Amino acid sequence: MRPLCTPARARALLPVVAALLFGAGPALASDDDALALEPEVQEAPAKPAARPALRAFAELTAGRLSQRYGLGREDVRRASLDLVWDVKLGAQWRAVISDRLDDMHPVDAGGRSTLNSLREAFVGWQGSQGRFAADLGRINYRNGPAYGYNPTDYFRDGASRAVTTADPLALRENRLGTVMLRGQWLWQGGSASLALAPKLRDHASRESFSADWGATNHADRVLLALGTQPSERISVQAFAFHERGVGAQLGASGTALLGDATVAFVEWSGGRGTELLTASLGPDKRIRTRQQAVVGATYTTASRLSLTAELEYNGFALDKAGWRQALATHGLEAMGAYLYEVQRRQDIASRRAAMVYVTQKDAGLKNLDLTGLVRFNLLDDSRFVWVEARYHFSRVDLALQWQGNLGDALTEYGAQPGRSLVQLLAAFYF
Repeated sequence: MRPLCTPARARALLPVVAALLFGAGPALASDDDALALEPEVQEAPAKPAARPALRAFAELTAGRLSQRYGLGREDVRRASLDLVWDVKLGAQWRAVISDRLDDMHPVDAGGRSTLNSLREAFVGWQGSQGRFAADLGRINYRNGPAYGYNPTDYFRDGASRAVTTADPLALRENRLGTVMLRGQWLWQGGSASLALAPKLRDHASRESFSADWGATNHADRVLLALGTQPSERISVQAFAFHERGVGAQLGASGTALLGDATVAFVEWSGGRGTELLTASLGPDKRIRTRQQAVVGATYTTASRLSLTAELEYNGFALDKAGWRQALATHGLEAMGAYLYEVQRRQDIASRRAAMVYVTQKDAGLKNLDLTGLVRFNLLDDSRFVWVEARYHFSRVDLALQWQGNLGDALTEYGAQPGRSLVQLLAAFYF
């Protein structure tokens, strides 16, 4: 039987599994995460500690990668420096700079081992009554309550400059923000925001220390968001998004507290967008009207076990027949380009998919956290698995991680060159 991919072609596919090659950083919860249900210990009221203006940590990873297609095993390593500077400039003004420097080995042919990501750089103003606010600059504007796939997160396209984690929560934190002017209006029980993001460059840059304006500001875009909370247990958001040259999309998301331990969530977006296969193959991109959706729930126990499960749908991705036809027409190497485009857009490659995400705080030992996720392609039964055991010292984290692509040949995860990775991670907080 003819091999699925020659070693040279498999090398060309390595960017597709950047998330498999490099270890996951800590999964920091987004400020707008509506799913936190962890029980809190009741303590006497205390004056909150002042948040430091400068926060920094460094990460070191070292591991061993097992590969398919006769490529054998390979050592992988990474060193990262992460800085966030958030300072008040007065009673109503603040400035934020967030930056990350990653040095990764190995890298695909033509890639850069060192990449700097200027994630955020903006100034913000808030009215004296707290009802009006405005921000100007590069902002990581995140939307959507789901964990593994966010159809209403409209500024995610192209934002992952250096993929150093398989954890979707950390990916949303570590990505590039978009240059925009954002205004916000708050009132009792609701909010509205308008974001204007202009085109700055035509293409992304792979230069090590580029600000990479083209990755996030490659088209003129506008997003209107309206939020309301009909009750203490329900919150809803509605979106209207437009990208010049593509068209408009409407979206909605919501969360509902079911009992004391379960949060249900849903996201939907429908409208004009680019078919992922044509986007990956060349300049002849097909614009279609499609829908994307996620539905799921998070259940949290008193013992601090949190379980999230979600079903995902992407109308711009290939269905089962489309995958087979594309593979027969374009070959495995072209499908590697398709999977890379999916990763670049932070999309899902299958028309229908699912994800399970589990965390256990203080797992048998105080300060020992266990985290794991499984991504399922529901059309070809392939899957991606990532697990981590992390121990927190006062200023140091130590973690052991394993991740792997599982499935038959010619499936989404079974065709990946990277089979599995085991590695150690150390994070140092300053």
